[in-house]
Amino acid sequence: MIKMNNQEKTPDIVVVGSIVADLPVTLPRGPMIGETLPVESIGLTLGGKAVNQGLQALKLGEAVLIIGKVGEDVLGTWVFDQFTKRGLDTRGLLQAGMTSCAIPMILPDSQYILHIPGANQLLTPEDIESTQDLWTAGKILLIQGEIPVSASIRAAQVAKRRGMVVICDPAPATVMTDQLLQLVDILTPNSQELSMLCNLPTLSVGEQARQLWQRYPQLKALIVTLGSEGALLQTDSEMAARIAAPSVTTLDPTAAGDAFNGALAHSLAQGQSLYQAVELGCCAGALAASQKGSSISIASLTQILEMWGEVY
Repeated sequence: MIKMNNQEKTPDIVVVGSIVADLPVTLPRGPMIGETLPVESIGLTLGGKAVNQGLQALKLGEAVLIIGKVGEDVLGTWVFDQFTKRGLDTRGLLQAGMTSCAIPMILPDSQYILHIPGANQLLTPEDIESTQDLWTAGKILLIQGEIPVSASIRAAQVAKRRGMVVICDPAPATVMTDQLLQLVDILTPNSQELSMLCNLPTLSVGEQARQLWQRYPQLKALIVTLGSEGALLQTDSEMAARIAAPSVTTLDPTAAGDAFNGALAHSLAQGQSLYQAVELGCCAGALAASQKGSSISIASLTQILEMWGEVY
């Protein structure tokens, strides 16, 4: 089922991926076996890689369409409401099963996450086909790895037929396939994902990047995000460029990579150079990491441009 809203625009950026209801729980300590332990706090926020990336592009002024699946449950209804409140187009939201949830359990000295895959795992190639008329004029497609790879492949195939730029955030790297990666124009792994994709862990990041670049010759760019160390930009077989990151105090890196990808897509949609797009991506990632939460940590255009002017 597709629901319509009053904010329908022709999207320049299309994001196909995961939509999650995040319910962070703060505990005073770890519970004992059989114990009922009162929690200090619990929240409810919108998350998932597709949401975070799409929201970042939206905040930078892009018309965005997110294609994903939520449940036929109260949380699914809540997701629709959140999309509308945040100005996100709901036409790409499909419904089946139960809404995907993540429950971060936050203790004083550690944390872990309980994950309920839910509707994210029900997104199919047929779902992509049913929504493709909504993005006939799209410029950029963003895909990730938190949905069935068959759906990502179909989205990339549609995008390639239309001459769109396909950006892939290979997270988690374990679900990436050669068939998908051969359809990608810009690949944005972090250093751990790069190592898994390259499968040559003894090599340096730069050497791994060159190996991966040679394996997928259709790539226009390979961008390795390095957290506080910035990013590595490979655009040919020679030495990659290093781009420094802004210095911030990291409070929660959860959405940093997503913010990077959303800002990267915005910059490229506006015709900026890859180098400047990576700089803006680093600013967006740093600002997201400096705030707690996932989608609520996404920075505005003003904040990103201010940091970019100061740093670069």
